[in-house]
Amino acid sequence: MTVAILPRRFAAVLLLALLLWGEAAPAQQAASIATVPQERQESPSDLTLSNFFSEGWDEPWVHRERSTPDMALLRVTTNFLEREFRLDYVHARARHAPKLDSTDFANALVAYGLNRRLMLEVIGNYQWNHGRDDDDGAGGGALARLQLVDTADRSYAAQLRVSPPNEGIGQTQTSMTYAVGGWQDLHALVPALDRVGLYGSMQYESLLGPHPAGARENDLSYDVSVARTWTPPTTPVAGDLTTFVEAFGTTDLDGAAAGATVFSLTPGVRFWPFPRNSLLLGVDLPVTSAPFSAAYRATYILTF
Repeated sequence: MTVAILPRRFAAVLLLALLLWGEAAPAQQAASIATVPQERQESPSDLTLSNFFSEGWDEPWVHRERSTPDMALLRVTTNFLEREFRLDYVHARARHAPKLDSTDFANALVAYGLNRRLMLEVIGNYQWNHGRDDDDGAGGGALARLQLVDTADRSYAAQLRVSPPNEGIGQTQTSMTYAVGGWQDLHALVPALDRVGLYGSMQYESLLGPHPAGARENDLSYDVSVARTWTPPTTPVAGDLTTFVEAFGTTDLDGAAAGATVFSLTPGVRFWPFPRNSLLLGVDLPVTSAPFSAAYRATYILTF
């Protein structure tokens, strides 16, 4: 049995466990929002694995409002469907890289939920490497996300992303990424944890195409995040002010550095200065040996 097969089976077992956990919640059926006027909309019906093929596909996309917000963060895989325009910027300071001082990365995407089960996303990005030999180049990709579970206190989604190589910075491999993300309202489990959400995700990446000897072809990323929302959405400038901490790790499954793991913590904040417009700020702080000393993140999201 190869090194690559074990993590794949582990990821499959974990995915099954997550889905069974979400399926265990009692169903709470509500009237479809399509038949309710906007000002009197009730909560949308629950989506689960048991009604995966019968519910949601013919219903218009809708964002479920919760007392504990479920939101996109900086690193964890998002667990719900969106209609948004998103801009990301990351500045990372290199460490132990004699030819590289820092990198700047800009990313833009448009995500569009087609219904309550399926979302499509188009991505474009650009990276600048600064050092002894500066280089830069454009990349991008496409993503499809499926809503597996969506209830009042939990949400799970699976997605597939395809990203061609950014040849401008020397990449030669196409990335195929399979991921599952989940969210649990901790207030539903522990009443003292008001407006606290627990997030988690696991992502398997397969790199296809020509590559130098010893380069990795498969890796596994994982994240656990906790977020606390402090203000109501109507607060001027700081609506739904949320602080969070993300624990993110990546392990190479093969190549010359097989088994090597990079682990970091990302404290951050998200708030809505204007309705439908939000900002996220955070910094990646390495816990284990990493190719960077710090990575500073800023994100703007416009929902529509």
